[in-house]
Amino acid sequence: MQTFNAEERIRELSDIEAIKKLPERFIQEKVVLGIDIYKYSEYSPVPQVYVPVLFENLYTLTVANVLEYEVFIFGNYCKNAVEFRSRFIPTGDGGFQIFNNPIEALVFSIYFQLNVKRFNSGGSKIDLLKKLQKIIGTIELRYAVTTDQLYSYKSNYYGVSIINNARILAKDHLNRMLIDDNTSAWLINHINSVENLIDMDKNAFASTNYFKSYDVQLKTFLFEKKGAFKSVDVLKIGAIKSKNTELNIYNLHLQTVMRLMIEKHAYDIYVITLGNLNTRGID
Repeated sequence: MQTFNAEERIRELSDIEAIKKLPERFIQEKVVLGIDIYKYSEYSPVPQVYVPVLFENLYTLTVANVLEYEVFIFGNYCKNAVEFRSRFIPTGDGGFQIFNNPIEALVFSIYFQLNVKRFNSGGSKIDLLKKLQKIIGTIELRYAVTTDQLYSYKSNYYGVSIINNARILAKDHLNRMLIDDNTSAWLINHINSVENLIDMDKNAFASTNYFKSYDVQLKTFLFEKKGAFKSVDVLKIGAIKSKNTELNIYNLHLQTVMRLMIEKHAYDIYVITLGNLNTRGID
């Protein structure tokens, strides 16, 4: 994403109308995934100190996971973990990741939730996470995906998509995966509907206009063949106001099955649930 060097451009130009038009070249439609650890402020002092440490390690682990196991999905997104992290805005108890499309956001969310589930169950192989689990206990997360305009300025990201995402997260008190109307529309336009994830493998992705340039020889755990997704449910639950604009909000619930080698016991199947089926409106 090209960075908008505002001061430099303003100094170069004397025509105010030309200056007003400058942002048009730098504003792009991007997808924002917001992740938030639920009720962080209500933790007692000692666990509260360690929650940002936990999030940082879960984030780092998830980035490593998707770059290793989902190259088909993320091969066009970035080359390495440093580049991946450059598109992340941390908030301590969560953050916002900038993606190119909602599929990237959903896949990252699934792997993040997988690592949360391993953490909560005590099944992580990482000693630091095992110690943090004994201090913090279990955690719950809420997710939001928004699609709208963004721009980059001085290595930071600004724009409507982040604003809308933060407002959706703030309105949700039920630990859900919420998406906005633009995200729902993107999924309908490019893969017919989000429910089609149940029927998608990498060859199906490659048959769409958006993903036709993706290399089907690259690795993907979720989409190597059909069947990883066991259920996908989406339902409109309400609307919120954002800068005098009404945002339609949808509740998304996904279930996938993943096999993991863990130390806890020999049974290595994890059913990963992203979001929940609570359809109560936005408060």
